[in-house]
Amino acid sequence: MVEPIVYINGNFVPASQATVSVFDRGFRLGDAVFDTSRTFRHRPYKLREHLERLHRSMHFTRLDPGLSLDEIEAITLQVVEHNVPLLAEHDDVWIHQVVSRGRVRATGAPTLVIMTEPLPFASFARFYTSGVSLITPSIRHTPPQCVDPRVKTVSRLNFVLADLEVQQADPEAYALLLDLEGNITEYTSGNFFIVRQGQVVTPFERGSLGGITRQTLLEFAEELGLSAREADITPYDACTADEAFITSTSKCILPVARLNGIRIGTQVPGPITQRLLDYWSSRVEVDIVAQALSHIASSQE
Repeated sequence: MVEPIVYINGNFVPASQATVSVFDRGFRLGDAVFDTSRTFRHRPYKLREHLERLHRSMHFTRLDPGLSLDEIEAITLQVVEHNVPLLAEHDDVWIHQVVSRGRVRATGAPTLVIMTEPLPFASFARFYTSGVSLITPSIRHTPPQCVDPRVKTVSRLNFVLADLEVQQADPEAYALLLDLEGNITEYTSGNFFIVRQGQVVTPFERGSLGGITRQTLLEFAEELGLSAREADITPYDACTADEAFITSTSKCILPVARLNGIRIGTQVPGPITQRLLDYWSSRVEVDIVAQALSHIASSQE
């Protein structure tokens, strides 16, 4: 049976046979960084920007897999070129690179894994029309004084615990983390935005990862002539906003309906959220909402 391949330290192996040592520091200590991009119409989108961020994370954490950025990009494209022909027409994939420090107490090169994974459209498609609910958990975002949020690390236990807490209250809600001062940082898989009086506002980068998708959204807002800025945003600011949405690699833009049970705005998606979604779809030549919703329809057949 033809199956996806995974690159692990110089070898391309079938996904079913892809393994990493139990002594790897990424598994034992969370000593690893990663990045994730995606495809549109089976073609990588902004892959170079994601790899450049991966390179910054590796440099800061003193990880060197012994390959240049160009070499990692070439290997990634080989993996994608093998795996995307196995997809259905309306499917797309996440593209992952994970770099750990390698085996505990061993000398030698770090572990480098490059793989793809089908995007789980069915898990979030309904929120394009109904809007997602967010809840602020008691778990706070890791302070930047402890780990700089610009490092995309696999150590994400705070996000896992935040999701577990929120899902006890509402299995379909996402966790929206606050910093120690009570300002919104990010949700567990991406960034947060509000719209107030026609202006798009997002939290400062100092307390959260400045996502590639976040930056793309800010660029698109500028191209559309929309005012956009960074600011401290509290739950009060979000609940009293005209609109809210989240951004991430897989979802692009997803409307937010409620925060902590409080309705945001009067319609979902709001007019500016919809305008940004439509513009994004036109730029990638994919109807983002229709693609996601098609996976709900196919799963019910």
